[in-house]
Amino acid sequence: MTLYFDHLVHQVESPENIKVFFNKRNVHTVNGGQHTMWGTYNTLSYFGLSYIEQIAIYDRDLFEQAAQYPYSLHYTFKRDQERQGFSRIALRTKNIEEEGRRLRALGYEVYGPDACSRTRPDGTVVEWKLLHFGKPDLPIDFPFLIEWAEEDEERLAQLKASGAIDVKQAITMESVQFYVRDMQATVQLWQQVLQLPEPTQYEQYMSLQLPNMRLDFYKEESAKAMTLGHVKEGPFGVTLKDPKRTKETLVCPGAFYWINR
Repeated sequence: MTLYFDHLVHQVESPENIKVFFNKRNVHTVNGGQHTMWGTYNTLSYFGLSYIEQIAIYDRDLFEQAAQYPYSLHYTFKRDQERQGFSRIALRTKNIEEEGRRLRALGYEVYGPDACSRTRPDGTVVEWKLLHFGKPDLPIDFPFLIEWAEEDEERLAQLKASGAIDVKQAITMESVQFYVRDMQATVQLWQQVLQLPEPTQYEQYMSLQLPNMRLDFYKEESAKAMTLGHVKEGPFGVTLKDPKRTKETLVCPGAFYWINR
């Protein structure tokens, strides 16, 4: 079963402020909507169907209930003491029920699939299913899985028509950077569980290749050199490419956006 990169989650204090910040720097970002079952809301930066979600809490009680769900995005955020920055990635599948059976057979705790929805600013509703899995005491959480109600082609057309995807923008999303204390063990585990090709070893990092995205895993010393300080295990950076601009770094708390790095 092939998994595709879907999105990177960026926990922020104010999606509205992040939207202004990115749009001023020509990274097209739009309002997403509210997750009324979780008490969160978001803005979104699309690069084709791959995107970065900037998310925050609007209803504390709903969020606290959602944070009790094991291995969920909200569970991770609460466990990390609501630290701002990149948090998790989601991988897209076309058969989330089969993935759930496969992961249970491997001995993982699996929750879902669960039906979810979000109301867009225009009042329309987007729907999907989520699946979360893991084991206690892993150094970083696995990606969570998502299956959209609409086909990829339909979603792409709708996102372009609504203006969520700027057809004039040439930016692409190339890779996500992670810091892990035990690089070899984490990469090997993710490669096996997510059924990815063998990793590529570089001097400072190792890479896993999804069909539409590269995941780069760094040791502590390399990650610290890139971020000029301490980084927590998990994602800390994203690499974007834009042929229309020069090299640039956008810095947010716990999140680095490298353009043409």
